[in-house]
Formats: sequence, structure tokens, C-alpha cells
Amino acid sequence: MAYDLIREIEVLRGDNTTLQNRNREIEQSASEVDSLNRGLREEGAYQRIILQTIGSNGHDREIIKKLRAGESHQSIADWLVHRNPDLGTLGAESSTHRELVDIVKIFEAQCQGDDGLERFSPETSLELRWTKVCTSQKLVGHLFDLYFTWVHPVHMLFNEMDFKVEFRHDLDTYCSPSLVNAICAMACHLLDGENARDRRNVVDSATLRDGFMAEARTTLTPENFHHMTSIQSFAIMYLVELSSGKARSAVGYLRSAVENLKASGGPQQSEGAKEITFWGIQTLNTSWKGTTFQRMWAPPAPQKPVFQNIRLDADDRVWRFYRHPGDERELPFRPSYAIITACQQAQLFSIIDESIGLYCGARGKVSAANVLEVYEKYMTWKEDLPDLIANISEGDQPLPHILYLQYVRSGSTGRIELTICSVQYHTALVQHFSPLLHCGFFTDSDLAELRQIVVFHARSGVEPLEHSRRLYSSRFSLPLMSFCLIHLCDALVRYSPHLPPASQTARFCLDVLHQTRLGFALCGPLQLLFHRTAQECGVQLPPEMSDNVDSFNHYVVDDILDACTRLSYTQPLDQILHHIDPDIAQDWSGEWENQIKSRKGKVRRESSSGRYLQVANILND
Repeated sequence: MAYDLIREIEVLRGDNTTLQNRNREIEQSASEVDSLNRGLREEGAYQRIILQTIGSNGHDREIIKKLRAGESHQSIADWLVHRNPDLGTLGAESSTHRELVDIVKIFEAQCQGDDGLERFSPETSLELRWTKVCTSQKLVGHLFDLYFTWVHPVHMLFNEMDFKVEFRHDLDTYCSPSLVNAICAMACHLLDGENARDRRNVVDSATLRDGFMAEARTTLTPENFHHMTSIQSFAIMYLVELSSGKARSAVGYLRSAVENLKASGGPQQSEGAKEITFWGIQTLNTSWKGTTFQRMWAPPAPQKPVFQNIRLDADDRVWRFYRHPGDERELPFRPSYAIITACQQAQLFSIIDESIGLYCGARGKVSAANVLEVYEKYMTWKEDLPDLIANISEGDQPLPHILYLQYVRSGSTGRIELTICSVQYHTALVQHFSPLLHCGFFTDSDLAELRQIVVFHARSGVEPLEHSRRLYSSRFSLPLMSFCLIHLCDALVRYSPHLPPASQTARFCLDVLHQTRLGFALCGPLQLLFHRTAQECGVQLPPEMSDNVDSFNHYVVDDILDACTRLSYTQPLDQILHHIDPDIAQDWSGEWENQIKSRKGKVRRESSSGRYLQVANILND
């Protein structure tokens, strides 16, 4: 009897298990059907927006080009609603939150394995208190790895180690919900780097990014605007919006970071941590106004050395070529030298800020003396770059953020020779000397030598970008580096159309922007602007690039304004030239002798024309 009862219980248990499994399958199928139905309803809403718009308000050509370029119905509908808000009611059936939940599940499923970010307290749940967008530490860990690999070494806005420790311990002096969500939002631009051909992944990562940005905004309140973690969040949110092709809203976050930095309060961070934030925002602000030629909002320039409260020789940070979950277990670590790089970058951008102020009239008329005084500071910075990051052996592979500060190339004998080639450094010098080519005060021989300087720095700046593309691809190149790219290539197309061939330069620029555009939307309008420059200069692009050109020809005025807040990326010469002293040409020879040649201690060698610059010698030192 007992035996039969046990067998019956076992059968019932088996039947119960089967029923539970079947119920789960039914629930899962119902969820999939429900999700599919919602997707179809949303897709129908997007299509209704597109169909209603065609033939009614002049967007036919742009819609057709976007469809041919493979853009999703959702992205086209969003673009139309942005220009015609009344159309937005047609998409009311869509559920942003439901879509975000689905997308979070997709990315969480992709993030398997240990992430190294588990809390130290064993009783804490898996739910993260820092963000409501997801509960997966593995997904957040993946986003953190992307951010600290590609963004943080270039735009160091806070102390990494203090942040990570407090994230793990749920402390809030160096960590906050707004900062965590802003970091995750920025990292979403770097998702799916190797699977970029799947446009659905691109759309999904954009939705995930918007979810983190919405959460970051929600957690920022007037009571904490002046906290250091909020200031750091504003700065990162500027990068997120700029990367998304929303420069006009991005600059509001940058201005908020700058203005609140002047009166920061809240939980007190260390002097070293505050110094990292100060110089990070100072550099970010200067970089933006230097690439778009606008007077921005700057913190008061300190009268003290850069990073004086930070031990540069104690930097034990590491770097790896991280792109996908699993790379943290398979790829080797290398010293990152991130703090030293950030210090050198801060010093460089202090000089760039001085150059910008010079041409904005901050020191009166632009004279030969003060132009060459700033140039000498650039050259001194270049010569003083520490051997730790300047001297690398033939077998080394430069880190991407260090590659922007130096570059190793083969000399004429095949021997590896060191050439200091900072992308930002050479871009700044192209901008520093270019206005002189248009002021109308110099003779033809002077102009030829000034043009030689501009072309030299443009070529030297493109070299590390080419090298970085070979080593790491352009997929992870950040937005401000895209501005450097078009300024350098613009100078080569205008002033050196034959060496290298202008068509080769234009193709390189457009190809890089095309690849970078997969994660950074602002690169699409930048492609359009540079293509217009190439056309104006008579550059003939190869026929095989026609599809590439068609992919960005649909951008309109608002897209351009949302890329750089102006309708052009070029220097506003009409605002610059009236600041130049008419006597600059007659004083140039003597000032060059006094400030540039004398400091080099070179033997004087007159050129065939009897000129004084000896540009080739100076530039090739």
C-alpha cells in the first residue's frame, strides 16, 4: 500500500513538473506573441507617420534617401516627428518603457561571465541601487569596461579608482546615480562594435542609451547640481548628447558643468580628485570651442601647475583592448599611463586656450610677436613630453590615447625614428597659422612658407589617425577626434591637393567618418560638410564611393546645427581677420629670428630666395 502511494506521488510530481514546464512555455510563447504584436503595432505607427508625410510637406526626397540607406522606420519616423511635432500623436501606441525592458533583456543575455563588479557585502541583493534601467551587474560591468577603455583615458573627468570603490560599497562621495547612468549612456555608443552591420543592434543601443540618459536627468535635482558627482555627470552627458548628434542641447550640459564647478559643494572629494575634474572639464571646454570656433564658458585659469596634487609616478592603472564581454578574461593588461596622458593633455589645452583667446582679441591686435610666442609654447610642450610615453620601442603597439600624443614611424633608412605627433597638437597648429594665409598682409614668399607650416602639421596630424585606424579601427574614435580629422583633412585638400592626392585625403576622411558614424551620429552631418568642401575644391571621388555619399546627402540644416551648432566647421575668418595687426608681415622676419631660430640654436642656412624662416629645419627637428 505504502509502495503504491509513493509511486502515485512520484507520478503526480512528474505530472506537476511537466505542467509547470508547459505553463512556462505557454507564458513565454504568449509573451513573445504579445511582444511581436506590440512591435507590429509600433511599426505600423511609424509607417503611418511616413506615409502621411510623403507628398504633404516636402520631405519626400529625404525619406526616400533614408529608406535606401537602410534606416529603420522608427528612426525615420523620429526624424519626421522632430521636424513636425504634430505627427507624434500617430505613434502614441508605442511603449518606450516596454521597448526598453525588452532591449535590456537582450543586452543582459549577451553579457555572460564574471564582471568583477560584485559588491563586497554578501547580503546585498543583485539589484543595483545606482540605476533603475537594469538590474544586471554584468551589463553595467560591460558598459563600465567600454567606458574606461575608450572614453576615460581621453576625457578624464573623475578619479576612476575612487569611483569604482564607492560603486561597490554603495557610498556616495565619489559615486552617484546620475554619474553611473551617464557613464552607461556614453558607453552605449560603443556597443556592438564588431556587429555594426546589424542596424537593429544600432537602434537597440540607442534606445538603451536614451533610457540611461533619462534616468541620469531624473536623478539630477537643484539640490545636488553643485555636487562634484553631478558636475562630472553634466560633463559626460555633454559627450553623450554630442555623440548622438544633439550638439545644441549638449552645450547646455557643458555650460552647467563649468558654471557649477566654480561653486562646487556637497560631499567633499580629495584635492587630487577635484583637480582631475577641474582640468578634465577645462580641457573638454577648450576642445569644444577650439573645434567649433565659439567662445565658450571657461573656469578661471589657475595660477598653479597642472596636477600638482597628484603623484604621476604612482599611476598603476592598466588598459586592455576591450570590446566584448569575455575580453576581460582573454586579453592581456598593459600599463595605461592614463594619468600622465591626462596631465600632458591639460598642459596642451592650456596653450590651445591661449591661442583661441589671441585670435578672439583677448590680447589686442594679433601681432607677429604674440603669434610666435604662443607657437614657442607649443614647441616647448612637444619637447618636454615625458620619455615614459614619448619613447616606445619598435615592438610596442601604442595605446590609442597615447597615440594621440606621439607616433613612431619609419625613417628613410628603414630605422624606427621617434616623431612627436599629437593629433590635437597638430590640429591646433593648423588652426593657429591658417588665418595668416587669408589676412592679405604677407608677400607670396611669406605665404608659401606659412603654407608649408600648415601642410606639415596637417600631414603629421593625419598620420596617427591612420595608424590608429589600422590598429584599433575607427569605430571607437570619440566625437572631438572626428572634428580634428576634418580640420586636418580640410587643410590638406585646400593647401596640398597633390601630395597626398586630394582624392585620397577626402576618401580617407569620409571612410573614417562613415565607420565612426555607426556609434556616433554627429559624424553623418560632418561627412556632408566635408564632402561639400571637397566639391568646392574640385576633388573627384572614385565612383565606388557613390553609395557612401548617398548615405549622408539627406541631412538638412537642423542636422548640421546639431553636429556643431554652426552651419560650418571651418574657421569664421570674418570674425578673426579684423583682429590681425596690419604690421604683422613686416615684423614677422625679426620675430621669427628672435623667438624661433635662436631658441633652436641651429646653424643659419639661407634659402635660395634669401628668406629667413628655414621652415624645413625647424619643423623636422
